[in-house]
Amino acid sequence: MAAKTRNDVLHVNMDPALGDLALAEARDALASGEWGPAREVLAETRHGDSGPQWDWRSHRVRVLAEAVANSSWVERWQVLEPVNPDAALLRAQVETVRALRGAVAGTAGYRETAAEAQDLCEHAAAMAPSDPTPWVAMLTLARAADRGRNAGRDDFWRRWQEMRARDAFNRDGHHEALTYLFAAWCGSHAEMYDFAYWLAGQAPPGSPLAVLPLVGHAEVYRAATAGVALQLRPSPQAHWGRRLVSTDVDRVLRSWLGSAIVPHAQADLDRNYLLHAMVLSGRVDTDETRALFDAIGSHAMRVPWSYTGDPASSFLYWRERAFKAGAPRR
Repeated sequence: MAAKTRNDVLHVNMDPALGDLALAEARDALASGEWGPAREVLAETRHGDSGPQWDWRSHRVRVLAEAVANSSWVERWQVLEPVNPDAALLRAQVETVRALRGAVAGTAGYRETAAEAQDLCEHAAAMAPSDPTPWVAMLTLARAADRGRNAGRDDFWRRWQEMRARDAFNRDGHHEALTYLFAAWCGSHAEMYDFAYWLAGQAPPGSPLAVLPLVGHAEVYRAATAGVALQLRPSPQAHWGRRLVSTDVDRVLRSWLGSAIVPHAQADLDRNYLLHAMVLSGRVDTDETRALFDAIGSHAMRVPWSYTGDPASSFLYWRERAFKAGAPRR
């Protein structure tokens, strides 16, 4: 099987829009103060031909918010359209991004920012009662509010239940819940794995939540190597080469890729987690690996490739190995 695009002409594209051209254009316009395209791409997710598309809504509002969190364009849009649920959601997501950035940096006052963002999320939720996306943002906020505190979990699980009541297997919401349970945030490796395996087992065939245990494996390796000199780090192949990881990869190949019909909004991100686990667990020379590289194309993601090297060069290195191994032998 030959590569569709050779490495020497492939330009790795880590744009979080993930090939959503309408989203990328709306993001660029919003950064210049034009919110019309953002209004359109968010409205589409509430009124699709087959009903609401919550995974696309969550993906689009996140990308837009990350791009304009350092400006006040969204605040201006909301002032002009105070009853628009999309403006309210994006305003809440922007403040959520600010709170999370403050928590990561340890900026003074980030808990106050999180409290303000919580109010905005509750307002957005009240404007669109069936929308799980404000509750996904509230799960993100729980990380900022609870990090470094001996806080109870009742409020966190309440937010999770509210999100599930609206979209039982929401991809982003469950990734946010899993991240909350990372040892680096508010939980432990044991809690993280318990949640990941339970949810992967509960999710229906075709659900991208099958990938959650692989996210857990990547996070454990990241935590074990954070601040450790390169020559002293444990071998990635030893970590991903365990039988447990191999079993999890088989489950994802069978239950997600073997059943999924319509790719979800962040399919390429989940494919990167799967592909990363496959090459490091010794599955470079397989048709499944080469098919994944072709499906991803240029959309390599910083996470998880950055956990085991420079993300772009690591992605291209393993891609070249996979297609060289699969080349016809004379």
